[in-house]
Amino acid sequence: MEEMNMWALCMTAVVVSFLGFAVENLWICLTKGYMDNRNMCLPFLVGYGMAMSGLLILLGTPQNPCFLGLPLPLENERLHRPLYFMGAMLCVCAGEIALGKFVERTCHFYWWDYSKIPLHITRYTSLPTSTLFACAITVFMDHVLAPLYGYFLSWDSESLRAAAIVMTLLLTEDFLYNACLMYQRQGMVRRWRVDMPRFNLDRNFTRC
Repeated sequence: MEEMNMWALCMTAVVVSFLGFAVENLWICLTKGYMDNRNMCLPFLVGYGMAMSGLLILLGTPQNPCFLGLPLPLENERLHRPLYFMGAMLCVCAGEIALGKFVERTCHFYWWDYSKIPLHITRYTSLPTSTLFACAITVFMDHVLAPLYGYFLSWDSESLRAAAIVMTLLLTEDFLYNACLMYQRQGMVRRWRVDMPRFNLDRNFTRC
């Protein structure tokens, strides 16, 4: 994997952190009928940005898959995306289980629970949700990452560095502060909630 601009990568991770916040709220809106702050003060989930950076280092991109920076010896380019998808899916499963178990053992509550979803693997991951995440990751890394990264590269270098430092510090501080609150309270940190029952697909299907 070619050397990347650290500041542009940080800003790309910031955007991914916001997208993670939006995706999670869309999911709970459709399945539970509400939206909330997802345990944070700011509308960002820094774990998604960190995961994107980690996957970039671990797997590369669908066009140029690798393992820990070493290119995979694949002559057939048609195998690139399917293998990348499988690698992303395994990473999602492992990451969700590890994070869920860690929070359960340290904070003594279930941060999320997929037990009601068919083909779940523990309460923290499932084949359907991991498949959806892996599809989204593969599409993003294949079609969105390069243009987004290129957009930030087009910024003035001083402005890019300042924005990346400020946003990274804010998101990191937000995460650490709320992680400490979750540990102290042994539960969620909810600051706001907007009920949207009309979008609750689970309830609507139950009525049918």
